[in-house]
Amino acid sequence: MRITGFFDLFILTLAILFSASSYSQTLRVGTTLWPGYEPLYLAQEINAYKQDIRMIHYPSTSEVLRAFKNRTLEAAALTLDEVVSLVSSGLKVEVILVLDISEGADVIMAHPGIKDMQGLIGAKVAVESTAVGAYTLSRALEVHKIDLNKISLVNVEFSRHKDAFENKIADAIVTFEPVRTQLLNAGAIEIFSSKELPGEIVDVLVVHADAIHSHHDEILDMSQGWFKALEQLHKNPISSYEFIASRMKISKQEAKESYFGLTLPNLAENKRLLLGKQPPLSQTFDRLTKHMERSGLIRPNTTDKVTINATFLP
Repeated sequence: MRITGFFDLFILTLAILFSASSYSQTLRVGTTLWPGYEPLYLAQEINAYKQDIRMIHYPSTSEVLRAFKNRTLEAAALTLDEVVSLVSSGLKVEVILVLDISEGADVIMAHPGIKDMQGLIGAKVAVESTAVGAYTLSRALEVHKIDLNKISLVNVEFSRHKDAFENKIADAIVTFEPVRTQLLNAGAIEIFSSKELPGEIVDVLVVHADAIHSHHDEILDMSQGWFKALEQLHKNPISSYEFIASRMKISKQEAKESYFGLTLPNLAENKRLLLGKQPPLSQTFDRLTKHMERSGLIRPNTTDKVTINATFLP
């Protein structure tokens, strides 16, 4: 009886340990190189995270989306239109945080011979077709009343945008910081920016729906760390921009200027965007969905409403 009792106790102990470990796994978070995501890394730099959080940088958004779909990531920093695409593919995701709102940082850059959007007619335009660039280009053409059939698309991932410009693979490139600054320095002309799309290009932090339970503590810790990093950026801008500049491989001044076209919503603004019977972010999601259906970026009637989860806000 003593042997049986010990064995039962041993099995029970293993079960408890296994259960505990399953709820304290590493939270893997995927991002690309983008100023609006840098506070996630700044939080890591200032030891704001207390849980096991692993930040993973990918060369392109396409690779982040692929990793997230393949579940090698529990969380990802994405634009809201990319979340629309995920939801339309049947993935169950939840938005837990608004990271930034682009107000000029997403752009279309062109060689000097092209002076404005009308100059794109008959031109080759490079864009990362699975990411925010596709939405930016689609809306830019719509705003300026240019038919998509009047341009030639070249699919180029973000990590190759600078090379595509320098090697003249395309006449114009749909891109964002830090490549925007690099191309300006190389003589490119900015012919469109997200200033013309106020409130439309929003970056959010998303998690798989089942990660809400399996990584609850880590997700909460990451959310808290995010706001600590925003505080650090505000109170200690010099050291913060030095860190960001080193990661983005640009000067400290360029790092600072890369935020001129971005709004980083504080806690109060996050609550305004995520809370309520019809949260403003949900309304933005619905408008994006309708445009993406009209433009053929997603199949019609395949997208459910996104789940907005504000419970992880501190």
